[in-house]
Formats: sequence, structure tokens, C-alpha cells
Amino acid sequence: MHNESVAAVQRVTLRGIHLLATLLMATATAAQADDDGMNLLNQSIARYAAIASYADTGTVVRELPGIVERWKFKTYFQRPLNFRFDFQGVSSRSGELVTDSSHHHIVLWMIGGRLQTYNQHMRSHNVIPRTGNQPAELLGASVATAGTSVLIPSLLYSKANLPGTLQQIREAVDTGYETVGGHRCHKIVGTAAQYYPSGQMTNVRQVTAWVDAETHMLRKVLEDTPEGSPAGTYSRLTVTIEPVMNPTLDEGSFRFTIPVPQQ
Repeated sequence: MHNESVAAVQRVTLRGIHLLATLLMATATAAQADDDGMNLLNQSIARYAAIASYADTGTVVRELPGIVERWKFKTYFQRPLNFRFDFQGVSSRSGELVTDSSHHHIVLWMIGGRLQTYNQHMRSHNVIPRTGNQPAELLGASVATAGTSVLIPSLLYSKANLPGTLQQIREAVDTGYETVGGHRCHKIVGTAAQYYPSGQMTNVRQVTAWVDAETHMLRKVLEDTPEGSPAGTYSRLTVTIEPVMNPTLDEGSFRFTIPVPQQ
């Protein structure tokens, strides 16, 4: 009986050790996945800060209950002082009704450090010299451009401290590979939030980013419904990007001619 009791205790102990080891391995694996996710995002952020020139085209889709809004945009960038961001509506669907939203047109362009902004809907045109608060113009346009006026520019102008979505991610997990537009990408799922000056968090939401495995460029971002949203509602924003790293750009890429108002 004594030997049987000892054997039983040994079996229980071994099972406990095995369970503990399994839990420790799972914890270590999860921690490694978190580290990998943030490391990949940081590599992407660093890549944008180092490139000499950049161009992209992109699409934006925002889904709300009964509503689907679509936009398009393009970006041109050349260090140190040339930039253009062009954002325009495509369509807005409410139920079965689809309307043209191309009148929603916002452009920010800079040649030699002189920034200009144009808003077709507001019929406004502003000029901001190098001594002005140019980052504030990009940030001010973020609501009207579904956040895209700072999404990529915040990475290109890393010292401007613009609150782009990638910089707002604090926890992230690399969940493996997926293909976006024919390109193999890391699929990174994280939690992002904005912060008040007091440190209080707001707009906490899940963000999924697809980062090109070869170039580390961002190819897709999905921002899901923020925490605390009313029950039964949802708000999803999907941005798809076709980036070009270090393209050859001439000054014409950064010019924009303000349309003559129709009578």
C-alpha cells in the first residue's frame, strides 16, 4: 500500500509539473507573439522615417448601420520639403440609395516648404508658411478624411508627433501571414487608443494592420468598433493602400491647381 501511495503521489506531481510547464510555455508563446507584433510595427514605422521619397494610392470604406461611405486618396512625398495628399469622395450609400460624393475633395500640397490647403466643400484655400503650424493642418483634416491625412504622413514626418493609428497601438500580436493585393503580409492584431492630456484613454478599438513582409510598408488597416459604442451599432473603417517606396518624383507630382468654381 505504501508503494502504491508513493506512486500515486508521483503521478499527481508529474501531472502538476507537466501542467505548469504547459502554462509557462503558453505564456511565453503569447508574450513572444506580443513582442513580434510590436517589433514588426516598429520596423514599419522606422522604414517610413528613413525613406527619401514615397507615393501611394488608396481606398477607404467606412461601414455604419445602413450606411457605406467610400473615398479614395493618393500621397506624394519627397524629402525634405515636398508633399501632396489628395483625398476625394467616391460614393455614399444609405439603404438602397447611392449618391456621388466626389464634391468632398480635400488637398494639402507643399513645394519647397510652403504648404497650401484646399477644401472644395468648404470653398476654402489657405497658405501656411514654413514658420506656421503645418502639422496642425494635417491633424485638422483628419476628421474629414477618415484619419488618412495623418495615417501615412505621421510615419513620413516622424518628428511632427502626429497621432496616426499605428502610433496609437500599444498592444499587438503577429497572427501569421495573409495576402493583400498579391503581396505576402504580416497580419498584426492590436489595441489602439487616443489619450487626453490627463492621460485618460478614449476611442479604444481593435486595429488590424497588414504589413508587407518584404518592404515593411503598410498595405491595409482595419479599425473596428470603439469600446463603449451603443449596443447594436458598429463602425468599421478599412483603408487599403498601394505603396511605392523611393519612387522618382518631379515637381509636377506636388502641384495642384484649384478648380475654377462653376457658375
